[in-house]
Amino acid sequence: MALRLSLVLVGALLTVWFALIWHNERIGRAASDRLLSQPQMSAAEFAGALEDLENAKLLNPGEEWDTLRAAGLILRDKRAAVRLANAVVRREPDNLNAWVVVFNASRGRDSRRSAQAIAEIRRLSPALPSR
Repeated sequence: MALRLSLVLVGALLTVWFALIWHNERIGRAASDRLLSQPQMSAAEFAGALEDLENAKLLNPGEEWDTLRAAGLILRDKRAAVRLANAVVRREPDNLNAWVVVFNASRGRDSRRSAQAIAEIRRLSPALPSR
């Protein structure tokens, strides 16, 4: 009887855990869609979308949410975008998406960093043509 009860409890906990992860994923995806598809949103809406992306990391702490936040920040604060994307590539040097954000955020501002980002993008995606 105790074994069955333990299995039911573990199953219930796993169900709740997966439901929370799914919920955070939905929040994060919706925030990303708003952030990247509505560049003219108000400052409050922009801050809310960034906060939702931060909250999505709660149960899924990978680099995806920070990379998406950095991509969104390019629209309003390139310095913050490059800082966040740089932090991601320090933790995950093979993160192609983060290197693309580093390039876009540093282009026209830091030629050395944007050139380094291009080199990393080519390293990670060798099918890209060279200039």
